[in-house]
Amino acid sequence: MKRACAVLLLALAMAPDIGAQAPVTIVDRGPGGSGPLLESVLARPHRVVAPDTSWFRLPRGEVAGVSLVVLGRTAAIEGTVNGDVVVVGGDLFLRPGSRVSGRAVAIGGGVYPSALAQVVGATESFRDNTFDVQPEGDGYRLMYRSMSEHASPPLLLPGVYGLRMPVYDRVNGASIPFGPAFSLAGGRVELNALATYRSDLGKIDPSVQGTAQLTRRLRAEGFVGRGSFSNDAWIWSNLVNSFSVITTGDDTRNFYRADRAEATIHRLWEWTSVQLEPFAGARYEDAWSVGPAPGELRGPWSIFGRTDTLAMYRPNPAVQDGTTASALAGASLRYEQPDLRVRAATRVELGAGPQPAGDILLGWADRAFTQVTSDLAVRFPAFREHEYALDVHWVATSGDVPRQRFVYLGGPGTLVFLEMLEQGGDQLLLVDQRYSIPVPSVRLGLLGEPTLILRHRLGSAGLGALPAFDHVVGAGVLLTLLRVEVQVDPVRGKARLSIGFAFSR
Repeated sequence: MKRACAVLLLALAMAPDIGAQAPVTIVDRGPGGSGPLLESVLARPHRVVAPDTSWFRLPRGEVAGVSLVVLGRTAAIEGTVNGDVVVVGGDLFLRPGSRVSGRAVAIGGGVYPSALAQVVGATESFRDNTFDVQPEGDGYRLMYRSMSEHASPPLLLPGVYGLRMPVYDRVNGASIPFGPAFSLAGGRVELNALATYRSDLGKIDPSVQGTAQLTRRLRAEGFVGRGSFSNDAWIWSNLVNSFSVITTGDDTRNFYRADRAEATIHRLWEWTSVQLEPFAGARYEDAWSVGPAPGELRGPWSIFGRTDTLAMYRPNPAVQDGTTASALAGASLRYEQPDLRVRAATRVELGAGPQPAGDILLGWADRAFTQVTSDLAVRFPAFREHEYALDVHWVATSGDVPRQRFVYLGGPGTLVFLEMLEQGGDQLLLVDQRYSIPVPSVRLGLLGEPTLILRHRLGSAGLGALPAFDHVVGAGVLLTLLRVEVQVDPVRGKARLSIGFAFSR
């Protein structure tokens, strides 16, 4: 018995100084992702490492059975952490031989990994903000603080000396934005003055986009300029769509051209697990059609589909020329819990138009329309490490809506057994359900651990009402950046094999 007690006391003496379980309260979690991430870690079992001037060190061979939250000091991990490691107000060093089964995060510092260390989750560094740690009773209060609030010089050249990320599509060719950014009012106001060269159109589109952070939770945004606009950018990101156009000639967007002025004001409300941001504003737009028109055989270069009338030569639907004045309103919602993540957004446009030249805003009551666009994304764990995910995109319209507000469905990214954007109109619904099953017992070298995925999609788009829904069921595997999937149309009895990016729709 004495020997057992002596061994226990020796083990306690040699254990890492990870402190008692002190309560931590986030008084102000601030904007961005660091606050919600920290809240999600504090909501699960964890240990708090108290602030100190010295480094915190988890020695080699030691095991922390829960997540570690290190406050106000730099940390070096040499042992094993069964959970996340979050350092607030310091740097995080991962030594050779260390293992973190969750995420490695530094808020107000950087994460410095080792090629011989293993981090199962993500590695993230939030260098632009931190949390001030204030003792409160037996615990601590955390207050958000920006570390770059007044650090911006008045003239900036983002990207590569002002050259921003280019985009490629079948209408504009390469869209190459170039221009400076101006930081005013101590960094609270930012203006981007751009000239965007459209290689296939031979045009240079000027624009000015600005953001004013009036308070931490109140901001205003504005845009004035000429451009090529699409209602289909929700299907694929710019990167994925550009890659698809260059390689296969498949462009998941229809376009029209317009001069546009838009201004909105946003107000953020924050609670422990919820962020709600409503907005209101106005838009004024003068639109016109852009080619290729039906029968017009021209288009930018691509590896495949260069002369295909359903690919690079696919025509853009004509729009109604004229001006459209609109009131805008909506809100975005974020809900974060360890077992549930919800993202929702709704935008309402109350429009009058298009108005013929010389008749601006006259007869608006006869031409008024209302369009509601909503997005919903839900994620929650299922059996063991399985995950269920649901994405919904919904557009509902009433009134005399102009054709430039039409929305489309079909092809890769939505319903693969339809032709590209085959269905269209002022009504749209797409529901995408996925069930993911990780296989951690298998590791395929650089491809990482595979994840099996089961999928069901249903969708429809039409004018005035939704036609019969199309269904797609599929099964596949995710391998780091790639997704290989077999998709089946149960009604038509068709099947196809598709390969795409794991992070694309």
